[in-house]
Amino acid sequence: MVTVKKKHAFTFTLRSLLKRKSRLFILVAIFLTAWTLQLSYKVLLPSAPSSHPSRRVGSVGKKLPVGTVFTPDEFRVGNHDNYVNLPTAPIDVGQDKFIHKLMNMPVPPPAETLMHQPSTSFPPGSNAILGLASYPSFFEGWTRLVGSLRNNGYYGHIIMGVNPAIPIKEQDYLNAMNVTYYAVEIANCSASILDGVSNTGNAVRAICSAGLEDLKLEWGRFEMARRWLHACETCTGWSMVIDTRDMFFQSDPFASLGDPSESAHDLMFVEEVAQYTNPMPEAPNRATNIGQSRRYTSHVEPCYGKENVKAEELMDRPMLCSGTVLGTRMGIHRFLSVLVDEFHKNNNKGRPECRSPSTTDQWTMNYLYYRGQFGYIYKTKTLPWGTGPVLTVGKPCVNDDLGQKNGTSQKDMMVIDDVNSLVLNPHEMEDSPTRVAPALHQWDRCRGWFNPVMEKQMEKWPEYQPVS
Repeated sequence: MVTVKKKHAFTFTLRSLLKRKSRLFILVAIFLTAWTLQLSYKVLLPSAPSSHPSRRVGSVGKKLPVGTVFTPDEFRVGNHDNYVNLPTAPIDVGQDKFIHKLMNMPVPPPAETLMHQPSTSFPPGSNAILGLASYPSFFEGWTRLVGSLRNNGYYGHIIMGVNPAIPIKEQDYLNAMNVTYYAVEIANCSASILDGVSNTGNAVRAICSAGLEDLKLEWGRFEMARRWLHACETCTGWSMVIDTRDMFFQSDPFASLGDPSESAHDLMFVEEVAQYTNPMPEAPNRATNIGQSRRYTSHVEPCYGKENVKAEELMDRPMLCSGTVLGTRMGIHRFLSVLVDEFHKNNNKGRPECRSPSTTDQWTMNYLYYRGQFGYIYKTKTLPWGTGPVLTVGKPCVNDDLGQKNGTSQKDMMVIDDVNSLVLNPHEMEDSPTRVAPALHQWDRCRGWFNPVMEKQMEKWPEYQPVS
């Protein structure tokens, strides 16, 4: 009997020990699984910066509530560090994984012929500004665009697409300004992307370029920029993809951003003037929220569907500009990879309403941003109008109530230093490094007052010669 009891006791103890070990093994397995997932997520998605809405602390030490996605009131009272404008769609880790894979796909070499590349000793900077300006004649445009950069302290790369028959005078100027430029040959578009689309007089939405026949020029320029940036091995700093015809620089646009390797954000979109940044709230017609824009819904709803666009969720959100997008090398690579991939997807849907000219670059970009399709949302931010490196002056310079003849070149929403002929950021403090707006976009809507300002600035340039 004693032996039997001892045997039973031993058996009971063994079973208890095994049960405890089983529980321990299960707990260890759960811990290791969670740790592995967290580690792989961190590798895939860089750790969230301080702009995470559930734990973001601004300069005044205020924490924002969990789930906060838009804080215009923080901006209005001057707490700019507490401002966030995050996508309306929930976080999708699967999208981040897709983007990670997309970004690691091989980037083809430029399809365009390299016409000029500065010597290896110049430019000494690692930043890059990229754009397409393939006009038959653009000398005055080059003096405004490139001249304003080089004469105002920008020493980084300038990479441009130009007309293959660019005049010698323009080539000489670009060479002297150490610009890298590619010849963009115009070509007929692939028949597959023309099926059923409407004709348009807008050239960039009607033609393609050699080597990129499956993208209209308006869309293809982003693929050009993606390839040019990848081909530039020394473009390791900040980058900006820009429109070219209506850009003017008053200083180095990256000077205030610091070291890109230490930045919490690697991709920055520029907001146009919205109701919350409108310096004249008594005139709501002078600003536009994207959800209220008929132009937005008319361009994206036919392709994506009203149920996906959800404009009602964007009634108070700002419109983002596709003509000035900033980021680190990898951030801009992410932006361009996602946007170009979406262009190809839209072309392949077989529906004219998803192709250019029905769906354009700016509206597609806005749709992707607010749906969270650029991913890595805590590494991405939008810059409020009237702050930061870029001031988009187009909308504020137009008052539709005054009619087409008198409605442009309005000055009432602008802040100008008349003594030094400089345009200022309306929402920056006097001691801010971007109080003088580094880049001015869409200035052509403001010719009446901006041309004299620009002329006075250009007269100070050492190499400037008035253009007849």
